[in-house]
Amino acid sequence: MAVNAMSVARNTLTVFVAAVLAFVFSIRCCSARDAAFSSDGERVYLISDIDSKPTVEEIDLNKKTIRKILLTQLESSDSLRGITCADKNRFFCTTAKAVWSFEPQSGRLTKIQDAPTDASFWQIAYNPKIQRVFVTTDDREHPVFTFKNPAEWIPVRMRRHPYPSCLAFAANGELFFAAYGDLWCGEIQTDKIEGQDDFSIAAYRCAPLATLETQNTSPAEIGVADIGVNRDTVYLQLSRMGGSGDGWFARLPRPSVKRDTEGEIEMLYQPKERLPIYLKALHSLEILGEDSRAGSICVSQDGTRVHYVLHGKHWLVTHGRTEELHLRER
Repeated sequence: MAVNAMSVARNTLTVFVAAVLAFVFSIRCCSARDAAFSSDGERVYLISDIDSKPTVEEIDLNKKTIRKILLTQLESSDSLRGITCADKNRFFCTTAKAVWSFEPQSGRLTKIQDAPTDASFWQIAYNPKIQRVFVTTDDREHPVFTFKNPAEWIPVRMRRHPYPSCLAFAANGELFFAAYGDLWCGEIQTDKIEGQDDFSIAAYRCAPLATLETQNTSPAEIGVADIGVNRDTVYLQLSRMGGSGDGWFARLPRPSVKRDTEGEIEMLYQPKERLPIYLKALHSLEILGEDSRAGSICVSQDGTRVHYVLHGKHWLVTHGRTEELHLRER
């Protein structure tokens, strides 16, 4: 009886883990294409393609021009998954099996890190407060890594919720990401363990935006697929979690991360503390448009500019003022 019980428990756990993986990967497969501002806020770089070949589009916001940078070092099947810009206009990109540095002027990619064995990289984001780059993976044991320069590679601890996606850092270092289709907020915490830098994520769900369901057809559940955060607003692309079609571009007031008297983040464990946060987020959610292909959200490092794509058009928000970008090809 004991052996049978253990076998059933093992099989049940295997099915559960497989279901969680399928759920998370379905969210990521529907994610909008990534984008990033240059560190000086004058250009935007978007992941794209030319005839199914990996490409980055460069938008010059002063000249109102756009040009395509063909990434000839990549195979057609090796698409870009993420792009970010660190200080001094240092760009980094991810493909499934590598992290690369990127030089926009020449279009050159230089590999700086291979993916762990039996794992893949996903997206990449820069934290301007602590000046570090963070990379997400599909490795349950090590879902996030960080580096300040290509010579180092440090895992980031994230307990019990191992599959964050769409990492976005505000100018003050606060972290926003998607998990299970919902919006989470928090921060990267740092420590010293035996003289070595140690990094971990402390965060909680701040907006239950996933419309989870199941039925004997094709469930049409929607969840967070792309995030951009400026000083007072969170911009979101809500997309189908599995399958295709359906999507909404939205925004809501940026949640305030509650802190104690010592400045530490408060997790608000009790339902009576968390429910008002959920209600406020849901009540303030504003749908800006229905578009399954919207996204490419990025925010300048100083938080003053936001770029996104909606209905096939490029939009720029500067100090709260929104304008359509009319771009000419270079």
